Amino acid sequence: MKKFQFWKNFVVSKTSDNKRIKIAIIPARGGSKSIPRKNLQNLIGIPLIAYSIDSALRSNLIDEVYVSTEDSEIAEISRSFGAKVIVRPDAMASDTSRDDELLSHAIEYGFPKLSQENLFIFLRPSHPLRNPETINKAINLFESNSGYDSLRSMKLSSEIPYKMWRIVSDGTAVPVIERSDTGIIDPSNAPRQQLPQTYYQDGYVDIFPFRTVTKYGNTTGSKVLPFVIDEFSHDIDTFHDLELISNKLENLSWPSWFRKPSQIL
Repeated sequence: MKKFQFWKNFVVSKTSDNKRIKIAIIPARGGSKSIPRKNLQNLIGIPLIAYSIDSALRSNLIDEVYVSTEDSEIAEISRSFGAKVIVRPDAMASDTSRDDELLSHAIEYGFPKLSQENLFIFLRPSHPLRNPETINKAINLFESNSGYDSLRSMKLSSEIPYKMWRIVSDGTAVPVIERSDTGIIDPSNAPRQQLPQTYYQDGYVDIFPFRTVTKYGNTTGSKVLPFVIDEFSHDIDTFHDLELISNKLENLSWPSWFRKPSQIL
């Protein structure tokens, strides 16, 4: 337990009596099956992890920026780009580790005295192109709408889940959505124009108060506020994804808000 002792001295530097403290958490474990050492992969000469740190630091609504990692190299590079570091237990950095485990641990050891209404801004490092102003819009949207347990960014899906199937153990194909709340009979065979639009979570930004994790044991809760992204962004899961983003940036076709992250230490 000594390795987490620094949390007992946790201090948020920019606070006021009447505002929620907003803490960006960037989860960055050392392992990755799709791209080895993905969070340290070179993206136009800069480690991938640095992009999420830079976007969070440039948001004028986020008070503190933390990278959660069990990896000493990621920790060192994260600090050099201006983030603070949460030392995560190795047991919470496996392929099957869940976000709620890491956040529950962080709350238990670091945030027990902070208000349950203070916010986590969750930024996955596999999503490097984030406009700080878009992050701010998401924060403002969540704070101006009461009664929600979380905000999740999403994009309009070009694929229709009502027409998707899964193959079960006996080799039979069954609908992914076996029952429909649309009132449409046999939606898998219905014209797509009759089916509702669907959205997929894109990893741009998730927002939730501490109480959602402590009450529900997850980062979602029971009522989710959608934040629809209509700008270019892309999650990096394969080398092809990394190449796509690299080519875009190397051709100088980046958006007006973009800048290259720079080390500050």
